[in-house]
Amino acid sequence: MAHDKLPPEDDASLEPLDVELVAYLDGELDPQAAQRVEQRLANDPVARARAAELKKSFDLLDYLPRTEPSANFTSRTLDKLPTVRPPASKTVAKPAPPTVELSTSRPLPLYSQSRLATTDPAHTPQASAWVWSAMLVAILVCIPLGYLIAAWTRGPLVATRDKESDAPQYEANPRVIELLPLYAVADDIPFLEELASPEYFGEDAAVAFDPTLRIPSNETITVPTGKEFDQLAKSFRSLPGNRQQAIIQLDTELHNRDPKERDRLLRVLEAYAAWLDRLPESERRGILAAATPGLRLGLIRDVRERQWLDALPAPVRTNPELVKQWREEEAIRRDRWAFIRQHAEEFAANKSPWPFDTEAGKKEVLDYAKTVFKVDDPVRCRLNAVELEEYRSRLDVARRENLWAWFGLLVFELAHQKPYLPEPENPKLLYTDFKDLPQSITFPLLARKGLSTRLRAASGKWPEYPLEVHRELTGLSKFGTIPPLGPARLSEFKPSVREFAREQLFPQMSADEKRELARWEGKWPEYPQRLLYYAHKYDLPVPGVTLPGSPKRWESTYGVRFRPQQKK
Repeated sequence: MAHDKLPPEDDASLEPLDVELVAYLDGELDPQAAQRVEQRLANDPVARARAAELKKSFDLLDYLPRTEPSANFTSRTLDKLPTVRPPASKTVAKPAPPTVELSTSRPLPLYSQSRLATTDPAHTPQASAWVWSAMLVAILVCIPLGYLIAAWTRGPLVATRDKESDAPQYEANPRVIELLPLYAVADDIPFLEELASPEYFGEDAAVAFDPTLRIPSNETITVPTGKEFDQLAKSFRSLPGNRQQAIIQLDTELHNRDPKERDRLLRVLEAYAAWLDRLPESERRGILAAATPGLRLGLIRDVRERQWLDALPAPVRTNPELVKQWREEEAIRRDRWAFIRQHAEEFAANKSPWPFDTEAGKKEVLDYAKTVFKVDDPVRCRLNAVELEEYRSRLDVARRENLWAWFGLLVFELAHQKPYLPEPENPKLLYTDFKDLPQSITFPLLARKGLSTRLRAASGKWPEYPLEVHRELTGLSKFGTIPPLGPARLSEFKPSVREFAREQLFPQMSADEKRELARWEGKWPEYPQRLLYYAHKYDLPVPGVTLPGSPKRWESTYGVRFRPQQKK
């Protein structure tokens, strides 16, 4: 092959050498040819100078904005590019030995011998010499433009490059150098904490698959030594001063954290770096070139969302309703796994979490289920057949094997999926069937082609039935003002709720909050919903309506995805 033999060192033309060096720097040479180029570089200062120049040109590509070329970009550009040959010169200034530079726009190490040894038989210097020459010219043409626009097109990971001689140097302990391949792709601690959320990498198998939370210390991570460590140290010193300082600060803040949290964040960083390295080059550079951490997180979220959609079966991927259903089921699955990991030690020790750690707590929850879910009432039961079977199955397991945590999780989920509203003290205002409704409401409902399927399905259930009636009446433009379909004043609630509001809730509310609540009097379901909102705000359980005990403690124990929606 032609590239098996390098041009003579005194050859007046450097173009063949450029071709060899471009292929070498891009990792396109086979091991034998790469070794010959390395020998040439070791013995020829002219070749070393040219390699250093090309290397710096390649590095500038990281700082140029990424744009999508038009379909005829290649032909239009190459047709206008003249052939460029550097003039022959027998006098060449002796260059400084090239140093290894760290590009902060990609995971480390940037360059390795394993990459140099990679060979693609379809791409040889002979077959693609004209392509590399054109690329070289394009690079040299773009260099001035890169210098002009780099300052405002780079994110924090591709900060403005200082001249190496002028860049301030910061002393970094060996730990910083050892973890540099991870720190190079991180912005700061807040960015890393966002990456640790379930939306990003918090549920990655490398991070989350540890049900006992016995995460090994980062001291078990294989650390670079010898030449590899020296290379990373040089890379760190070649960074701009502000980037060196930011990496040192990231390392300091990370290792000031609780050891368990620190090691989890390190796992997140490893998962992110590995995921980033597997992306196509255009996507990877697009993410790293984002101007702010917020924009970078948005790009990461978009790519992971697309990857999730691509992994779905084709019939699901093309059906928006099925995609929504799968997404909701995925969120529930994440929450359940998070709950299991959170209470892994309790599960292993066969202990029951709050409020099932006492007999009184168990009884309160079971009474709540009977009152709110109506699990013992075949007519008024608010659970469907599948939910009721799951409820009874988990309750049976909890009683036999003392696994109350799994039962508590189900009750918590059902309570937020099926929010309850206070029942009226007057049984005549408990609308749960068509025959209970006043004629002013039944006539309009029948006039619109009879009762809907959803309304018939909600029959016998409170508050599902009156809420469904309210929804249908809202859709009737000629109906006018909808009358209250439940208790819309404090005096209409049962005594237990009235006493709770007067003695516990109202004393904690501000004057403005009380006036805001009063404005909803006479309106249902708005008034009871606002009452429940303020009860949750002040961490108070509403007797016979919400889960017994502190709402915030329920959320901290069994999950944080569910939140009551504030009505505006």
